[in-house]
Amino acid sequence: MRWFIAAFMFLLGLVLAETSLLPAVLGSALRPSLVLTCTAVWVALRGTDGLLWVFVGGFLLDLSSNTPVGLTSFGMLIGNIVAGLVDRAPIPSATARAATWVALVTVVSYGLHVGGLALSGLQVDVPYAITNVVLPLMVLNSLLAVLAYAVLKPISERLERSQAGRTIVL
Repeated sequence: MRWFIAAFMFLLGLVLAETSLLPAVLGSALRPSLVLTCTAVWVALRGTDGLLWVFVGGFLLDLSSNTPVGLTSFGMLIGNIVAGLVDRAPIPSATARAATWVALVTVVSYGLHVGGLALSGLQVDVPYAITNVVLPLMVLNSLLAVLAYAVLKPISERLERSQAGRTIVL
C-alpha cells in the first residue's frame, strides 16, 4: 500500500513539473510529455495494472489545463489501449519496445486531443498541430522513454518480487 502513495506523489511531481516548471524553463518551446511518457512506459512494463495511473495522471493534467475535462485522461487511456492491441511486433529490445509504445500513445493521445479541441468548437489548425506538435512530440517522448524505462524497470521488478510473496491462493 505504501507504494501507492509513493507512486501518486511521483505522478503529482511529474504533473507539477510538466505544468509549472517546464513552461517556466522552456517557454513556448516544445515540451516533453512527462506524465504521458512515464505512465505509458509503466503500462508497457506492467500491462493493464498501469492503466489506473494513466487515468490518474491524465485527470490531474485535465484539472490543470483549460481544455475540456477528460480529454487528456481519456486520450491517454485510449492511446495505451491501442498500443496494447498493436504491441505484437517482434521488437527484441525491451527499451525499444517501450519507446515504440510511447510513440504510439503520443500520436493517438495528441491526435484525439487535437480532434477533441476541434470538435469542441475551438479554432485549431489541425495540419499545423499534427506536423509541428504531434510528430515532434512523438520523437521527443520516445527519446525520453529510454530514460523513463531505465528508471521504472528496476522499480517494476522490485514490485513484482514483493507482490510474489503476497499471492493468496483460494
